Amino acid sequence: MSGVASISEVIVGNTDMAPDEIPGRSRGGFFILRGSFWRSLQGRQVDMNTWRLTGWRRRALMTSIELLCLLVWTVIVARPYLNLDPTLMPNGREYGSAIQTHHFWVQLRECGACALWNGSVRGGNPALVDPYGSLLHPLVAVTTLGWGVLNGSKLALAGALLMAGLAQWWFAHELGVGWVARMWTAAMAVAAGNLAGRMEIGVFGVVLSTAASSLVFPALLRVNKIATRRSAVILGVMLALVLMAGQGYMQIGLAFVLLAGVLLLPWDRTRSLLILRRYGLAVGLALCLGAVFLAPFLHFLPQFVKDMDPKFASAQPFAYIPLNLVISDYRFYMNDALSKSPYPYLYINYVGWLAVILAFLGLRGARNDWQRRVVPFLACAVFLAFWVASAVPLRALVRDLPFQWLIEQVAGIRYPSLISGLAVLPVLGLAGLGLDWLLAIAWPKFKLVLGTSEQASGTVSLDLRWALVVPLLLALMSAQSFGTSWMGMSRLDPAVFQVLDALHTPDLQWVNAPFGEHYFQAAAISKGLKLASGIRTWNWRGRSSPEPVLEADRQGAPVGMTRIRTVADVPIHQAGPGREYATVSHDDGGRTICKATGTGGNIDVACETPQAGVLTVKENQWSGWQAELDGSRAQLLSGQWLAVNLPKGSHVLRFRYRPWDVAVGVVLSAIGVILALYLGLRPERRITTES
Repeated sequence: MSGVASISEVIVGNTDMAPDEIPGRSRGGFFILRGSFWRSLQGRQVDMNTWRLTGWRRRALMTSIELLCLLVWTVIVARPYLNLDPTLMPNGREYGSAIQTHHFWVQLRECGACALWNGSVRGGNPALVDPYGSLLHPLVAVTTLGWGVLNGSKLALAGALLMAGLAQWWFAHELGVGWVARMWTAAMAVAAGNLAGRMEIGVFGVVLSTAASSLVFPALLRVNKIATRRSAVILGVMLALVLMAGQGYMQIGLAFVLLAGVLLLPWDRTRSLLILRRYGLAVGLALCLGAVFLAPFLHFLPQFVKDMDPKFASAQPFAYIPLNLVISDYRFYMNDALSKSPYPYLYINYVGWLAVILAFLGLRGARNDWQRRVVPFLACAVFLAFWVASAVPLRALVRDLPFQWLIEQVAGIRYPSLISGLAVLPVLGLAGLGLDWLLAIAWPKFKLVLGTSEQASGTVSLDLRWALVVPLLLALMSAQSFGTSWMGMSRLDPAVFQVLDALHTPDLQWVNAPFGEHYFQAAAISKGLKLASGIRTWNWRGRSSPEPVLEADRQGAPVGMTRIRTVADVPIHQAGPGREYATVSHDDGGRTICKATGTGGNIDVACETPQAGVLTVKENQWSGWQAELDGSRAQLLSGQWLAVNLPKGSHVLRFRYRPWDVAVGVVLSAIGVILALYLGLRPERRITTES
């Protein structure tokens, strides 16, 4: 019959197979129908032109369904962050300072190139060199431009959770496991503690960089499976996204963990060399795409300094780190048990016992040569992530490196325990192999008779694999429940904005919000305040912060300041003369105060001075600054601050930050984009290295 078949033909897909010969299970399925019940369906006719799906259409439909389910699950997990009330901020003491660099996109929209200078904190700095900010990641850019800094960051957090789930789903797909293992491990990745637990203190950049790092693993597998230029381009793009994600901890950890990629190389020398060339192409492309950050950062790096801990006191011993995968006791993370610090965000990686047990099964659960190649890679990746998190190799580098500058850079990795979060994806990858193996082995079946024994209408054979549903769901709910306990929201106290309003000055004076209260940070920058101390995890080498003219301080009057009023129970203090933002110093010791206006790297100063002198603007000087005096180019003087010689009279000065390093980085990144498109779209022969 053309275009017509029985229901049995539609479901089974083989009209030559008798109903009683149907296999006990198709991959990912759990039960079958037999007997007279099946035969009662067999005679019904359906239109095959309606039901038939070609191979690629079936795969596309199933992929769409799986991704839609993953999206729905992410919405459930990230539900707190989808509340776009602008007065609600994600929990975590440091969240306000963690998102401060996102204001780059607001400034870029308002004044263009002025955004290249971040003049909001500690005398200012080049905006694109901040190694801990995530401002250049596309997810941050899109959400900030669309919804603003605070609400955009909430959506970016939800996007990071989805990114981790997609990475795990893609990884499982490249492994070749069934849909049950794919979906369960992907759902676990969304809810796992290596993301949600970081929000205990609100370190946005660690969440984003951990999720971005996860995307590198499936891209790496792809290169080793098919070894095409297109697969190398995909890997290069994923590596570039990691470079843009900020923080530095995960990037350093990923560099160690990816050493395990050597174990993916096949024994065939020709194929191995081909894959190594693809690795090189991916790394080169990533450096090119990331040049918009790397060029300014490398230019700035000699001036960069941060707090150091050469002993890495917060790192746990290697033997204890794996236990954080299975411990979900809040009280445990708040004390120093098992040689850790009482800061939960450094250690939480909870996935639960079931995932760990399945991961051990996965070590022996490979069913083909490709999976057997991947298993050692996954095991080694887990080991390396835990090993670096224990600081063993970092202590060795601090002890043995020959150059003091390099020692300082390594000692600046003060919290290596965060790197252990990179182990979650390979653990779940092994768990996916273990679960897939469990579903593939023979399980007992129970037959249920439909109807009475005298008039049986058929039988249903129930597969005991269904029993796995309960522990799988319980494990997922446990991870989701523990993870979301760190993902709450808090309403900003209206007093915050009252205090910030009291710190406004007529021009660009430096001020200070209450010290250490991070939730003031992003709000202060959004109001255009310049924070003399501010909160930043790094500083310029040998440069001091400017002194504030106003400061909100709960601890009493700072040195050189007097209390002038109290706003919302917060004392406001004012400094005496000498701390102004722009002043002209005269040879006779006199001073003239000037008025400065502007944003970021656009600063305009109006001065009317009775005699010549040196104009000093309390903004850090850096190559890239240019000055104009009454429309003519002026020479900047050496020193920490912007300064020019100023003649007697009324003058207008324009200071503009237009750095060459950003221009170089943008050009190189544009070349990288063109190269990626060319290599990605160029036809080529697929070379499969999967055995």
